[in-house]
Amino acid sequence: MACLAHASIEQISITVDSVIVGIALIAAGFLFAFFGHKFFKITLFLAGFFTFSILVWLALAHLEPNKGYGSNAGWIYLGAGAAGGLIGGCLFLCFWRLGFAAIGGVAGFAFAMFILSWASSGVISHGTGRIIFIVVFVLVGILLTFFVERHIVILGTALVGAGAFFVGLDFFLHTGYKETFRAFLSGNHSALFGGYQVTGKVYGMLAGNLAMTVLGAAFQYWKHRDSFVPKSHRPQANRPYQEV
Repeated sequence: MACLAHASIEQISITVDSVIVGIALIAAGFLFAFFGHKFFKITLFLAGFFTFSILVWLALAHLEPNKGYGSNAGWIYLGAGAAGGLIGGCLFLCFWRLGFAAIGGVAGFAFAMFILSWASSGVISHGTGRIIFIVVFVLVGILLTFFVERHIVILGTALVGAGAFFVGLDFFLHTGYKETFRAFLSGNHSALFGGYQVTGKVYGMLAGNLAMTVLGAAFQYWKHRDSFVPKSHRPQANRPYQEV
């Protein structure tokens, strides 16, 4: 995600940094969508990685000068995003309650972005309105984590994983789907990065995203229908998990 600000919509060449980001997102997205419960510690790490890499991307995007970061912009976003993501992942592994809440927050963020992506320039076209919309979904996702953990983890990992998978896929297909991050989150730099236009190909990516979310959630519910987080994954083994 941290490399999203490197290429413009019109650019169709595949660079080394975009290949790295694309493959990483595809692999992590598939793992998240179908095995978020099974590999729960990895899920916590990825939740921290996604959270901090997005924050780093936002900071770099809003601080980027008018002339950009130069020819090494892609590597700057990739390196800074990876470093921030590693810090976030390790932090959430150490403080698992924080990581648990982050799963809900990232899920809320992904859901908000998914909804906004169904219209050119966003379902909500006003920049401030979009930010408020996204923040509300993030806060609701965090709040729900404390009441319906089972469903938030399964549905959240399926949603986030599917989103990451198709964003990564777009680094190779170039449908314009990944431009949602620049268009909706880059603030005053939107004109520099280019707009977001919904085409038939983008609708196809959105449909695929939705289908993968449903399949991932259904698989996880079926695979783990009699259990939730294994005791080995929870630091407080004496606290039974509350089934919903």
